[in-house]
Amino acid sequence: MPRLLATQSHVVHGYVGNKAATFPLQCLGWDVDCCNSVQFSNHTGYGMDKVFGNITEQHHLDQLLSGLFNNFPKEYNAMLSGYLPNKDSVRCMGTNYKRFKMANKDSIWLMDPVMGDEGVLYVSEDVIPEYRALALSEDSKVDIITPNQFELEILYDKKINSMDELKLALLHLHKTIPIIVVTSCNSKIFDDQEYIYCIASMKGKEPIVYRVPLIDSYFTGVGDLFSALLVDKVFSLLTGKSNQEFAQQVNAVLNIIQRVLHLTKSMGPKNIKSKIGSALDMKEMELRIIEARDLFTECNGGDENFIHSRL
Repeated sequence: MPRLLATQSHVVHGYVGNKAATFPLQCLGWDVDCCNSVQFSNHTGYGMDKVFGNITEQHHLDQLLSGLFNNFPKEYNAMLSGYLPNKDSVRCMGTNYKRFKMANKDSIWLMDPVMGDEGVLYVSEDVIPEYRALALSEDSKVDIITPNQFELEILYDKKINSMDELKLALLHLHKTIPIIVVTSCNSKIFDDQEYIYCIASMKGKEPIVYRVPLIDSYFTGVGDLFSALLVDKVFSLLTGKSNQEFAQQVNAVLNIIQRVLHLTKSMGPKNIKSKIGSALDMKEMELRIIEARDLFTECNGGDENFIHSRL
């Protein structure tokens, strides 16, 4: 049974961060160890006045991660990192994950550089140089990143307004990162507002464009679920446990995500679109992770072919 270490947020109620990633990975046969970067009552979409809990201080996070390394230095086949609230937590995670990676050379590290979306930062600005150092340094140990376009632009340090600029950004980051999956791109680049566009790029190969129908609702935890499913697929690919190519692996992940979102929406009140800050709406639209348990283990994830073109 492969073992994964996940360092990201935790909520007591609902499904984001480690709560969105752990159960699906367990369904897929992973033994998951979780290190919580924050511990909140619920996610922040409920409104900041309805969020209770605390951030894991840097020295506590370091105690946990360094303690794990000292006790179990060669335990992990994969590492997953997600939401980290400040520069100290990003630096702490990076330092310890590098140690794990050096001791487990065949392991893979998926880093979701959670910083914001649609031009808005969710974290302190001081995390930006820390993420750039982890992703772009010559000794980077990161194997996969899953930014949205805004986060890709932050790492690249340039705006992206066209497909040519998107290609240049991917080429730049591929100097140090083998696999890049841009989870959502500005639809204006593709002149189509009815779809979400995802880009999957493996170093040395032509990037693949996926066109996924937009679901008219607001969901949280989708990126965390996506990263968890992707790390499983890539691990299967790199270890020869799957005969699917990379393009099909990402397509399978997108299929599962779409089915989970449709299931979530179908189980909520009719005509609800979920408004940020509305506790009732947020509660009704929490991802139906448990109800979707049979979807995670389907070999191909579904029948939809979202592959649209090559970039």
